[in-house]
This record gives sequence, structure tokens and C-alpha cells, in this order.
Amino acid sequence: MSLLIALALLMPLLSLGLLAWPRAVRVAMPLAPLLLPVLALAPDSTLEIPLLLRSSCGVDAVNRPLLLLAGLGWALAGWFAASTVRERPRQFAAFWLLTMAGHAAALLGGSLSAFYLGYVVMTVAAYGLVVHSRGEEAMRAGRVYMVLAVLGEALVLSGLLAIAARYGNIAFRDLPAVPQPAGWLLLAGFAVKLGAVPLHVWLPLAHPVAPVPASAVLSGLLVKAGLLGMLRFAPALDADGSQFLMAAGLLTAAWGALVGLLQSRLKTVLAYSTISQMGLALAGVGAVLQGAAPAALGLFALHHGLNKVALFLAAGHSLRGRFAGSLFLLPAAALAGLPLTSGLLAKTALKQGLSGPWLVGLSLSSVATTLLLLHAFRLAREKSADWERPHPAWIAAVVAGLFAPWLWAWSRGLPLGLSVSDLLGSAWPVLLGGALYLGWCRLTKEREPRLPEGDIVVWLERLGRAVCGRLGKMLDAWMDWEPHLPNLWPRPRALRATEVALGRLAVAGMFLLLILLALWLAAA
Repeated sequence: MSLLIALALLMPLLSLGLLAWPRAVRVAMPLAPLLLPVLALAPDSTLEIPLLLRSSCGVDAVNRPLLLLAGLGWALAGWFAASTVRERPRQFAAFWLLTMAGHAAALLGGSLSAFYLGYVVMTVAAYGLVVHSRGEEAMRAGRVYMVLAVLGEALVLSGLLAIAARYGNIAFRDLPAVPQPAGWLLLAGFAVKLGAVPLHVWLPLAHPVAPVPASAVLSGLLVKAGLLGMLRFAPALDADGSQFLMAAGLLTAAWGALVGLLQSRLKTVLAYSTISQMGLALAGVGAVLQGAAPAALGLFALHHGLNKVALFLAAGHSLRGRFAGSLFLLPAAALAGLPLTSGLLAKTALKQGLSGPWLVGLSLSSVATTLLLLHAFRLAREKSADWERPHPAWIAAVVAGLFAPWLWAWSRGLPLGLSVSDLLGSAWPVLLGGALYLGWCRLTKEREPRLPEGDIVVWLERLGRAVCGRLGKMLDAWMDWEPHLPNLWPRPRALRATEVALGRLAVAGMFLLLILLALWLAAA
């Protein structure tokens, strides 16, 4: 088993050596992750690595469903990418394989250093997938992504260093409850990756500009790294802390669905759908911290990831025919929680850790998801796409989303949700959501309301431009008055000339590093 873990970690990196042969890379992209689902079905095992502060990697109950999701998701999206990405395919393949390597290392990481190394490689390499088209819109999305990625990495690193200061490079199996405030730092950092409101703004900006297979793995797979981190480093929270996470999760679920309903591009709507569904995952983390079984969250992640990969692959197709339309509706119905779908299965498992008003919130989230995905289906039917016939990878993704969660739940002894009360309880939110959508279409027949993609970040940009414009006018007025200032005051023109001169120095970056080093030594 140790050999399989090592090969699973090395396969994406070894595939980078095939970049000189495009045909070989196109084969390697879907084949490189296929050891991950094998590990998901294997017994618990550990690989000790003498490097990286004596790190370890392994398979356990926490990462097992995410390994299955990663193996299937990367393979199917890679199959589609190998056939459809025509613009700079070598560059795309390089960032694709690096992101896959980081994701595999984060999933298999069994100690602090191994997990963080994979997590940071995955985060940085995914930037290349976001900006692949190199257009102005893609570069803006990449800037927002990197700002939030650096913020999240800083929070995660701060929390991990606080843990390492007390326990060293400890293995997860030996890690006790994470102390405060390290726990809250980690939760906040992983919430960026998960897409919790108000840290969600990178998702609706990155998904529309990234290539279709890149959007599929960003939404279906990489956001689950935030969920994995929360489960790995679950802090010791009291009841109030857990209730806060559950409330934040349901707020994220509602926000993603309502703002997504006011969008006009298919991939943007699907991005907001991911935000909404990850809100449910965040509420599930709160339930786990109150004593619910983590296996329910693993099942939910598997269900959502496979069906979201299928929906994003649908965004690269034309949905004019009945068969293509059904390939969209099947994963959409599963995400809405229709009876006899994997959505019913996953939400039944989540209900085991919720009670009272939180159960009502979960049912209302199904109403909102139905509204949002019916809106997405209408947009999908209206758009045109380069790929007319259903790609085999898309069909396989739909089939995987239909059956893999059921097989996983059955093999793990999880509740299947086939009782009459479960079936009726999952049917009425979908029916209500369908009725509300018909009413929404009538109300907005003349003119549909719209909100900008990225919502909060756009409003912040507008506020920043207004404030900067006001400050600029004040500065201009001050500079006009500057000749009347006493000669003892440094003049703005002199300050500006000094700044320009320093900016021309080739060693300006070295000066900055020296200043930071001096500050660090002073603080130490």
C-alpha cells in the first residue's frame, strides 16, 4: 500500500515529463489520477517520508470519499480537456498536472507539513487554469483569486504554525483538539477555499473565464480541500461556535442561490450554485463539531463533486436535443435533492446531525437550489457551444454522479433515505421550487433583474474608485496650495521625485527585503 501511495503522489509529476509529446500528455491527463480511487477502496495505510521534517501520507476515513471523488473527477475532466482544449495545450496541461499533484498531496497528507505543501502547490498552480485565456476578464479574475488565495494561505499558515509550535510536525492521527485561536484562523483560511460568504467572490469571477474542464475541477474538486482542512483541523468549539458555523453555512447557501438567480451566464450561475452547496457543507461542519458523524460530509462531498463536474462539462455542449437536455437535468435534479437521486441520499445523511430550525433551513435550501438550477437549464438551452454531440466523458460523469454515491453509502452502512417520510420530505421542496420558478419567469418576463458577477467585490471596487477619486481631488487642491507651505515641510513634488528615483533602482526589492528582515528581527 505504501508503494501505491507513493505512485499516486508521483504520477502527475512524472506526467509533466511528457509535455514534449502532446499526444502522450493527452493520454496522461485522464490516466494520472486513476490510483486515487484505488486507494479510496483500499484499507487504511500510511507512508512515512524521511524528507519534509519526517512527514507522512496515508489513507483514512476522513480522506477516503474525497480520494474517490478526486480520482473520478480529475480523470473525467482530463478526458474532456484532452479533446477540447486547443489554445496553448502544453501550458494548460502543465498547470493541470501541477494542480492535480498538489491536490493529491493535500488529500493524502498525513502530517502538517505534507498537507500544507500540497495545499499551497494546488492553490498557486490553479491560478494558471484561471488565467489560461489571458484576456482582460481572465486577468482580473486571476488577480481577485490570488488576493483571496494569499489571504487564505496566510490564515492557514498562521494556524498551522501555532499548532506546530506546540506539537511539532504532528501526524493527524495523533493530533488532539486544535487549540484556540489557531482553530479559528484555520477555519477562516479554509472558508476562503470553500467559498463561504463574504470570501466567495473569487468563484463567480474565475469560473466563467476558465476553460470548461478547469471550471469543473475548480468547482467540483478543489473547493473540497477547504472542507477537508476543516475536518482535519476541527477546533474545540463550544455550542455557540458550532451554531455560528451552521448559521454562516445557511447564510452562504441562501446568498449563493439568490444572487445566482440574478445572473445571465451559465457558468456564473453554476459557480453561485457551488457557493450555495458549500454553504450546506459549512453547516455540516458545525453539526460535526456538535457530535454528528463526519461520514455524512464525505458522502455529501462525493455527491456534489461528481454532479457538479457533470454540470460544468455540460457547459461545453449544446443542449438542443432531448438526450443532451436529460444529461443536464439528471445531475441538476440530484443537486436539488429529488427523491431517488444521490441528493436525497446526501441530505438524509446530513439531517442526522441537524435538528429544529436547521432542518427547515436544509429543506429551504433545496427550494433555492431548484430555482437556481432551473434558471441554469434555461440558460443552457439558449446558448450555443462548440461541442454539439455529447462527449463520452460528460456521459460518464453523469453516470458516476448517479451511481457512485449510492454504492459508497451502501458499502459504508449509511442511511439510504428510502423511507416514505424521507421521500415525501425531499419531494415538496423540489415541487415548491418549480412552482416558484414559474412565477419568477412571469414576473421577470419583460425585464430580468441583474446583479454583477462577483457581487461584493464589484461593490467594493466602486466604493474604492469613489474614495480614490475624492482623495485625488483633495490631493490636487493641496498641491495647488503647496507653495504657501513653510519650507520646513517636505514638498509633494520632492517626495514624488524621490519615489520615482527609488523605483528606478535595481536593488529596490533588496532594500524591501532588508527592511522586512530588520522588522522581523526586532519583533523576535
